[in-house]
Formats: sequence, C-alpha cells, structure tokens
Amino acid sequence: MPHVIENMEDWPIYRSYNNNEEFLEKVKDKVLQHLSWLNLGEENTFRKELKNIVYQEKIRLSKTPWKSDDPKEKIFWNEIKRQFKSVKDIDNKGDAEEFDLEILNKILDFYGKEMVANFKPSTFRFAQKALPYIYSRLINSFPQALYKIFSSTDMLYDRMKISGDLDHLRKLENMGTLIVVPTHYSNLDSPTIGLSLNNIGLSGFTYGAGINLFTIKSLSNFMHNIGAYKVDRRRKHKLYLETLKSYSTVALTEGVNSLFYPGGSRSQSGMLEEKLKLGLLGTALDAQRINLQDGNKKKIFIIPVTLNYHYVLEAKKLIENHLKNEGKEDYLEDENATPFGLIKRTYKVITSNPGMTVSFAPALDVFGNKVDEEGESISKIGNKVDIADYFKLNGSIIRDVQRDQQYTQILGERILKEFKENTVVLSSNLVAYVAFQIIRKRFNQFTVFETLSLPKDETIVSGIEFKIVLDRIRDRLKVLEEDKKIILSSDLNLPTEELMNVGIKKVGSSHPTYVLRKNKNGVISTRSMKLLYYYHNKLSSYGLDEYI
Repeated sequence: MPHVIENMEDWPIYRSYNNNEEFLEKVKDKVLQHLSWLNLGEENTFRKELKNIVYQEKIRLSKTPWKSDDPKEKIFWNEIKRQFKSVKDIDNKGDAEEFDLEILNKILDFYGKEMVANFKPSTFRFAQKALPYIYSRLINSFPQALYKIFSSTDMLYDRMKISGDLDHLRKLENMGTLIVVPTHYSNLDSPTIGLSLNNIGLSGFTYGAGINLFTIKSLSNFMHNIGAYKVDRRRKHKLYLETLKSYSTVALTEGVNSLFYPGGSRSQSGMLEEKLKLGLLGTALDAQRINLQDGNKKKIFIIPVTLNYHYVLEAKKLIENHLKNEGKEDYLEDENATPFGLIKRTYKVITSNPGMTVSFAPALDVFGNKVDEEGESISKIGNKVDIADYFKLNGSIIRDVQRDQQYTQILGERILKEFKENTVVLSSNLVAYVAFQIIRKRFNQFTVFETLSLPKDETIVSGIEFKIVLDRIRDRLKVLEEDKKIILSSDLNLPTEELMNVGIKKVGSSHPTYVLRKNKNGVISTRSMKLLYYYHNKLSSYGLDEYI
C-alpha cells in the first residue's frame, strides 16, 4: 500500500531525530521533573546514590562486558569517579548541590547520547528494497531446491499473510500516534513486523534494541539510522530505567510511532504471553496525559499484533532454556549439536517453506477501550467516552502515579486478551498439539519431563487415532472462532487427511530433526518430543486438553 504520509521528511520520526540535541534536552528535562526519589535536597544521600550508580556501572563493565560496549565508556566512568574523589568535602551547601547536579547532568547526557536513534530516509529506502529480498531467501516456497534462493521476492508475499482491519490502521495514523505491541517468539520478529508495517503504508517506527545487537559496525549503523535506540538490559538501576521511560514518553509526545515487545524477551516455551512487562507500556499513558495537558488532542493508539510461524529458527535453544529453568534436576539435556547438524539446519532454513501470519488486532486507546472508525473511544457497554476524564481530579488533569499504574495494569490485561483472541491457528500448531496431547494422555501418570524423555517406540501414533482427535479438536476450535476467541487459518478448512499431511509437513519444517513424520503405513512419529512440546504450546491455554 502507498504510505499514508508520502514524504518521509514529514514523518514524525524524521522530524524528531533530525533534531537530536533538542530531543535529548526534552528527555533530560522529563527525567529531572520527577527525581524526588533521588533525594535531591539531601546532600549526603544524593551524592551517595550517585556514587552507587557509578559503582554499578563499573561493575557492569568489569563483570559482564559485551563486545558492543564503547571503549570510551570506561574513560567516562573513571572520570566521574575521579571527580568525586577530588571533592570529598565541600563546605558550602550550595556548591555541593551544584556539583552533584552537574554530575547528574553529565550522566544523563551520556545515557541520552548512547541511547538516541537516528532516521535517514536513504537508509530506510535501502531497507525497503533489500529486506524483502533477504527475507524471501529464508521463507522460500520450494523446499529442497537450493537454486530457488535466487527466485523472485514476490514469493515472499505468498508466504507472509497480513490480516486485520488495515484500512482502519492507516486512517488512525492521521489521527494520532501508533504503538504496535507484538507477541515475541523469534529473532525474526522485528524484520517481520517492519516489513508488515511498511507494506500497509505506515510511517517509520522507533523501537528499543538490545545494545548487544550493535556489535557489527555496518549492522549497528543500519539499525541506528532506521530508528532503533539502544537499550542496555544489564543496567537495572532506577536512573537508567527512568531515562529509558522518559525517552519513550518524549518520542510519543512528539508523535513518533513506536514498537514495544510488552512480553519483554522471546517466549522460551512457545506459549502465548501470560504476563507483560508494563514499564514502557506505562509511557503510553504518561504521553497521552501530557498531550491532553498541553492542549494536544491527538490520541495514542495501541495495536496488539500476533506473530504466527510454522517454524521458529531458535525453537530448540528456547525450549531447552525453558525446560532447564522449569525442570531443574528433573530435566535431562540433549547432547550438543554437531557441526553437520548446523550445516544441515542452515540449508533447510534457506530451502524450506515455513510461512507466517501477522495478525493485527483492533486498535485500543491507552485505557484498553476499543476505538471506532473516527478514533473515538468506546466503553464495554458501547458508549463513547472522553479519555481526558480518566486523568481528572476535581476537574483538572493531573499526574497520579498510583492511579496510572492501575490503568496500565488494565491495559496490559486487555492486550493479553487481544493476543489470545487474535492468535491465528496454523495447521502446524494443530497437528503438534494433537500429537503431543495423545502421547501425554497415554502416559498421564508421568510428569511433563518424564513424557519428554519417553523412548521413541512409545511416541508413535496411529493415523486413525490421530485423525479422530484432529477432527475433535478442530471442531472445538471452530466453536472458539465463532465466539471470536481465536482465528483459524485457511488450512484448517482442508479435508482431514490433507490437513494432517500439510500440518506434518510444515511443523518445524527447517529443523534438522523432524518434529513429526508419517510413514507409508500412516503411522506418525517424532524425533524430538521437546520440539513437539514447543510447537504444541501455542494452543495450550485454550482448554483443549479435555477434548482429547
């Protein structure tokens, strides 16, 4: 689709990041507005907390160094430490406070310059052309045909399905600022979302990327120049987290579309998110309040998105980590992968047919209300509501941290509901669920960890049994779809035998070890109960096990 805002130099992300210094001053001012927790008025306590920040930073650089760390960082923190040593005692209280504030400003300037993103139209145009070509190599439509890596990028869009009320999303861009909040399964999520947002014609989005991803200079420059700001997840102290939140809030008040992964890290189990990290999500509420206080009536819209894959590149590593964390001593680890296995895996990624679906849920306001065609907020009982009323006390819009935290919690719960209702069931999800549950029920006296360790001859399923259960679960899923509790892909309309065959072929289609296979006698088997469990987990929260 054509971009809603045709000229990239009119995009909010370009206008804001083209004036980096002004943008960062706003971020710093926002941090300084609400620093009562730092005890600014108490000289000794304030300096002690600043010293503690310096100590934590030096520990981070010495105990958990990353290749992406800027060599100049050590110099900066050593200099701050030296300045503290040079003024052990300042008699004048005013001079002491001025010194401490100067140190605080230096730290905030350092964080801002390290964090801030950029946006170059030339880099974005390059990404528009290059990313579909690269991506199409990974989801090629012709398995086992290596020469097809040079095929047309048009095949990409046969494999990537984008669903939802896309016209409404385009309309909302002219009414306010968009925050896209996707589920998170794979390292491919960001390019998948980026391609999708570009294809439906929305202007550029800013997003936080782990600073560890900025190791390779060319990739670092690319990410920096398409709107990625750096996030160092090793830093846990409050000043850094407040700077990060202020950065997000300022970007939103400037009208910059933003992308958050509210679940935080990738789902290690393959399950839908059950709990969200609400820190950055709370900045949406903060920015909306500031807009209203400033007389800016533009709204901030929340767009939940579900990403649905037949194959997740790092599934084996993720489920291994999940089982280690959950199982402790009950979990038995597989042998290490061989170099041959790595080569085989890479080949299968290039030549396989995983495919994916990107499902955009209906837009919400920052309180979790759905919005109509004109961007008006609609309550649960169908009435239009004025969101300014949520922020008012005695007729005035005010900042109330405790109240806003409760509102953010409500928004998070609504996003989780939208994730669940807008998940698209793929044929691969269904066959993995059916196969694992048949085996699980057969050994229901075992723990999950014992089930995962079953010998291969105990994990086979007859074709007849499989098809009976497949039909039963599909019928239940159709009821859920009628109740708008889930979305079914077109594959689920296939005849039972064909649906079974398609799903078995697609589930984890690029793993060196097959997840499911059917032999000439119709018997279904697996070489990896752990991967089968991972892909099964996508449907584990819908109460389907009672129908097995």
